[in-house]
Amino acid sequence: MVFVDTDVLSIFAKIQRLQLLFQVFNQESLNIARAVQNEIRRGILKGFQFSRDIMELHTQGRIQTHYPNATDLVFMRSLHESLEAGESESMALCKRFNATFASNERRVMHHCRTNGISCIDLARILRALWELEILTQTDVKCLMREIETADQLNFRTPNEIFR
Repeated sequence: MVFVDTDVLSIFAKIQRLQLLFQVFNQESLNIARAVQNEIRRGILKGFQFSRDIMELHTQGRIQTHYPNATDLVFMRSLHESLEAGESESMALCKRFNATFASNERRVMHHCRTNGISCIDLARILRALWELEILTQTDVKCLMREIETADQLNFRTPNEIFR
């Protein structure tokens, strides 16, 4: 089971390649926390097409929303206050379901590891795309350029993806 944060969903939605997330995780559906769904809905209100694309998959049942329970809320209160609602809810749900959390925030990865939560970042997703032979290394490099352009994201250590 995989929970995906808003940042990872939006990165792939902006380049119209959300399908790659289903392929790399070998999942028919992906999971989001209620707070992530709320963040995506705010994107729709701001007029972002990529948010609409994400919610279309939600409507189709390909992205499923999960809600925190009382135990999750207790765990969330123990997390660092720098975490946003989507991040802390996702982490709590991952802890409960023993799931993996996909996020592109280094601080989130740190808190996941500290709390024994499996996590994966964008670099590892990109690496997995070619290791699993979903894309070639050349295709992943092109994908990275698309991401850099669409999301104004700079890969700090692109060579690590291809080591």
